[in-house]
Amino acid sequence: MKTLHKGFTALVLLTAVAVGATMVSGNAWADRGGDRGGRCGGEGWDGGWKGHGHPDERLAKALDLSKEQTEQVKAIFLKHRDEIAPLRKEMVSERRELRKLTEADKTDEAAIREQAKKIAATSGDLAVRRAKMAREVRAVLTPEQIRKFRDLQEKRDRRMDRRMMHGQEGPPKGE
Repeated sequence: MKTLHKGFTALVLLTAVAVGATMVSGNAWADRGGDRGGRCGGEGWDGGWKGHGHPDERLAKALDLSKEQTEQVKAIFLKHRDEIAPLRKEMVSERRELRKLTEADKTDEAAIREQAKKIAATSGDLAVRRAKMAREVRAVLTPEQIRKFRDLQEKRDRRMDRRMMHGQEGPPKGE
């Protein structure tokens, strides 16, 4: 039973990490500004993004967005930022609470499961908002840019799959 508990805890933590990674990548543009003066969260302490530019600039370049398209996409993300930001803060808080529960001296399985449900609900709310935002962004892009974006997403997913498989039997099948 102890092995099952460890496996469940690992699964819960892995799920929380995967949800967090998805949110960060899906909302990178939406979280600009605030008290950082428009800079990325990691900018400043290490000199920025090591010469690679902001993620939004890299994405605009990868998709070959026109200046007008870039401004339209930024406006879409800014429009949705105020409704996404509280949910992201809530997700961070809920994940911290889950971590406290999983690291507690006494395991409360019911509390862990309840906290995981809260995280799932917030994740669902974020996914719906990201889907609405994505629909608006796709309306700005050409069919070729949409294809390129989906290719980039698939590439990112394969990279994440490889990271998750690190230390296990080997790379995912088909690669």
